[in-house]
Amino acid sequence: MLFGTAGVAQAFAPSGAHPLTVGAMRLSVGAIALIIFVLARGDTFGSVVRLWGSPAGLIATAGAAAYQPFFFAGVARVGVPLGTLVAVGSAPIFTGLLGWVWRRERPTGTWALATTICVAGLALLTGAGAQVGSLDGIALTAGAGVSIACYTVAAKSLLESGVDAIGVCASTFLLGSIVVLPFALGQGIGWARTGSGVLVALYLGLATMAVANILYARGLLHLPPATAATLGLADPVTATALGVLVLGQTVSPLGWLGFLGVVVGLLLQGIWAARAGRRDQLPLG
Repeated sequence: MLFGTAGVAQAFAPSGAHPLTVGAMRLSVGAIALIIFVLARGDTFGSVVRLWGSPAGLIATAGAAAYQPFFFAGVARVGVPLGTLVAVGSAPIFTGLLGWVWRRERPTGTWALATTICVAGLALLTGAGAQVGSLDGIALTAGAGVSIACYTVAAKSLLESGVDAIGVCASTFLLGSIVVLPFALGQGIGWARTGSGVLVALYLGLATMAVANILYARGLLHLPPATAATLGLADPVTATALGVLVLGQTVSPLGWLGFLGVVVGLLLQGIWAARAGRRDQLPLG
C-alpha cells in the first residue's frame, strides 16, 4: 500500500520535475536512509557492498535500477493506463515463471486463480480508455514487469542465505542509484532543491522506497516470490483510492468493477496463503 502512495506524492512535485529524475531521487534517498541505518546499528559499509559480488545481489540490483527507465520510457510511448497495466500486471506472472525456472517452485493452483482475478480486475481498472500504443512501448513496460520479477526472486534468495531485509534493500538500492543517477542528472534536478521538492523527495525515498521495501522484503522471507508479487498488486488499488480521494480523479463504473476484482483477488491470495500454506496448495496440472 505504501508503494501505491508514490503516484499521489509525485503529483505534488514542482512543475518541471522529470519522471526519470523523480524515480532516481526516490531510489537515492531510500538508499542513503538505509545505509545510515545500517551503519548506525554497527554494521560496516563493506557488509553492504559485499552483496554486489554475488549473482543474486547483482540481479536484484539490476531489477531495482532497470524498473525506473523501463517503466517511464514505456509509459511515455503507450500512456499511463496501458503502461501500468502491462508493467504491474505482468510482474506476478514473470515472477511465477522466473521462480519456477530459477528456484524450481512450481506455480500453485490457488496462486494462478488469485493472480488471474487480480490481473483481470487490473485490466478493467487501468485499461478502461487505454489506447494500444507502439509495440516497443509495450515491450518497455513489460521490461519493467521483468525487472520487478528479477528483484523479487533474487531478493528471496538473498534473504534465505541469511542476509536481513534491510541489508538487501540497502545494498541493491545503493548500487541501483549509482547506475541511474547519472542519467537523471542529465535531465536536471533543480526541482529537488525547492521546499516542496525536498518534501516530495524525502517522502518518496523514505516511505515508498525504504520503509515499503523493508516491509516487502520481510514478508517475502515467509512467502513464495510469486505470492509476494501478487500481493504487491495492492499498489494500484491504493493509488486508485488516493487518486479519487486526494487528487479528485474519476473512475468509471467499469473501473470500479475492476477495483473490486483486484481487492477480491488480493483477499483470496492472502487468505489462502495464511490458512493453507504452500504445502496445501494444489500445483498446476
